[in-house]
Amino acid sequence: MKFITSLCVIFSLMLPTTISFANEGTVLDLLSNIEQTNQDSLNNPIPHLTTSTDPYENFNRRMFNFNLSFHQYVGEPVGRGYERITPQPIRTGVRNFFTNLRMPLNMLNNALQGNAEGTMSDIMRFSINTVFGFGGLLDIATPAGLPYQREDFGQTLYVWGIGKEANFLVLPFLGPSSTRDLAGLGVDYTVDPGYRYFLDASTEEHLTLTLVNQFDRYVDIIDFIDPLLTMDDPYIFFREASIQLRRNQLYNGSPPLDALDDFDFD
Repeated sequence: MKFITSLCVIFSLMLPTTISFANEGTVLDLLSNIEQTNQDSLNNPIPHLTTSTDPYENFNRRMFNFNLSFHQYVGEPVGRGYERITPQPIRTGVRNFFTNLRMPLNMLNNALQGNAEGTMSDIMRFSINTVFGFGGLLDIATPAGLPYQREDFGQTLYVWGIGKEANFLVLPFLGPSSTRDLAGLGVDYTVDPGYRYFLDASTEEHLTLTLVNQFDRYVDIIDFIDPLLTMDDPYIFFREASIQLRRNQLYNGSPPLDALDDFDFD
C-alpha cells in the first residue's frame, strides 16, 4: 500500500500539465455544464418535474442548503488551499489513478448488466492503463479509443428492472442521488474489487482513499457552483439537471427520444 502511494507521487510529478482529468460522468459534469444549460434553457426551458418525482423535497432542500453552506464556509476555503499547494500534474495523476482503480467495479457491473462489449472495453482499458500507464497514473486508453464510461450498481438495478420509479434524493456531501442509487452506492462500496484485491486495502485505507478521491473531484467543481446560485430557484434547476444527467447515464449516453406532442395544424 505504501509502495503504491509512493509510486503515485513520483510518477504524477512526471506528468505534463496538459493531461485532462478522466471523465467520471458524475456531478462534476452536471455543474461544469450548468452555465451552458442555463443559457440554452432561455430558449428551450427544462420541463418542470412533477411533485411525484420528488416526494422528499423538503428533506432534499435542507440537504441541498446544507451542502451549499458547507461549501461556502469549509469546502471552498480548504479546496482553494489544496489547489494552491498541489501542482496540477499531481492532481491529474491522482484523478487518473482513482478512475483506473474503479475499472474492476465497472467490469463487474457491465457483466451483471449483460453488456459484453462494455465488459471487454473495461478489461482492455484497465489492462492498458495499468501496464503502460504506471498503474493508471497515465490515461493512455482514452486517446487510444477506449473512453471511460462509468457503470455502477444503481445502473445495474435499473437494467434488472428494480427501482425504475426511484425518487430523487440529495445526500449530505455526496449530492444528487435516488432511492435506488443509494442502495447501489452501498453495494459498490462494499464489494469494490479495485480496493479489495488490486490494492488489498484495509477498511480504514479504503475509506481514506475514497475520501481523498471525492475531495479531489470536489475541488474541480468549485468554480462551477456560483453559476448555479444565479438561478431563480437553484434547487429546482439542480434537481432537474441531475435527473437528466442520470437518465443519460442509465442509457449509456443514448436515452430514447421523448414522444413528440400531437400538434393540430388546422
